[in-house]
Amino acid sequence: MLSIGLMSGTSMDGIDAALLETDGSSSQVKDRGHNSLSYAPEFKLLLKGAEYAIRQEAGNLSAAQENFAASFQTYLRQELALPENQLTQKISELTRFLPGNELSLDAITRHSTQLHGQVVKQLLQKTHQDKKQITVVGYHGQTMYHQPAARISIVLGDGQQLANDLGIPVVNDFRSDDVASGGQGAPFAPLYHRVLALQDGKIPVAVVNCGGIANVTLIQGEREEDLVAFDTGPGNGLIDRLVRQRTGGNECMDRDGRYGKQGKINADVLEALFAKSLIKHGKNYLQQLPPKALDIGDMQLIPELDALTLQDACATLEAFTAETIINSLDLIQAKLPPLWILAGGGWHNPVIRQHLESCLQKRAQTSVQVLHADEAGWNSQAMEAQIFAYLAVRSLQNKPLSLPGTTGVPRPMTGGRTYTPA
Repeated sequence: MLSIGLMSGTSMDGIDAALLETDGSSSQVKDRGHNSLSYAPEFKLLLKGAEYAIRQEAGNLSAAQENFAASFQTYLRQELALPENQLTQKISELTRFLPGNELSLDAITRHSTQLHGQVVKQLLQKTHQDKKQITVVGYHGQTMYHQPAARISIVLGDGQQLANDLGIPVVNDFRSDDVASGGQGAPFAPLYHRVLALQDGKIPVAVVNCGGIANVTLIQGEREEDLVAFDTGPGNGLIDRLVRQRTGGNECMDRDGRYGKQGKINADVLEALFAKSLIKHGKNYLQQLPPKALDIGDMQLIPELDALTLQDACATLEAFTAETIINSLDLIQAKLPPLWILAGGGWHNPVIRQHLESCLQKRAQTSVQVLHADEAGWNSQAMEAQIFAYLAVRSLQNKPLSLPGTTGVPRPMTGGRTYTPA
């Protein structure tokens, strides 16, 4: 059957859509095309402001909606350091960007959902598919707040609105059942990573996804029980935040590592990052055993970074991302696999990849091959969206989406909510 998956990651760069042919099994997936939509800078700010407002209310959506205007102003002041004389103009500019000129959490959700519908329609045109040929759309939505210990995972997106807009059944809300059952609600990629590795005979392998948050899937054997996966720490999340702050929101990332390439790693600040930047529930996340998952807000820019130039700060944060990924396997006493496959937009930053490869070669007892997903024959642009195309089909079939070894659920769990067009 044909399924479309949609993904907008924690970096909030835009939306990826992928058309996948699959029967939901572990042996049959076929890439049938993909499409992407980049967010306008204004909408990135609006999404980040929404994330801030929801975090301020600890995931209480009603309170976040009620207090959104005040929270959004605070976000612009604190996160972007906008002076008061620019604040009113910036808010007016962003409000005009939203349909109906309404600055609210609901308006941001509606607009986000509309953009997801737009990218699906473009994909159908691009691949010459009629919507009647599509069984389901897997709609992840935009993660805003993820605290599984409190049994809360907030992902913005209106499944019914999207189903009505497209005239295609939609599955979303993938994480709620997992979290309600005591799981971490992430990562959800491992079952799909396993399918790709099985098809291509690439086992054992570590698949590392680097977005705002980085996670690893360790595939040590062919059985589902052989999967181990967890969030390792920051991907580009801290780097993006630093660049936004230092440029007043004019830049959102260290594009192509251009700042990090010019900088030097500060060993003292790197050590402080390991000690202080990921304290969750009073404990250092980097020292906790999996299963475990992060919210983007769990990661903090430490004061020691303030003394560094933008270039040195980026270089140090990029080394931190790479080293937390490799060090994470020490927690489970796993032997470094001979093959590492890198997926996700974070690897567009070559500084992170170069540091990862350098550290791997120093630590590995035998040779290690590091491939970008495209070099491995996988579609890096489409992979994250393909995951939810695959999981949507499995949800319709009531098959597991997460496992004890991936999210810590007590048993293999299905999930998702299905919306049929009105």
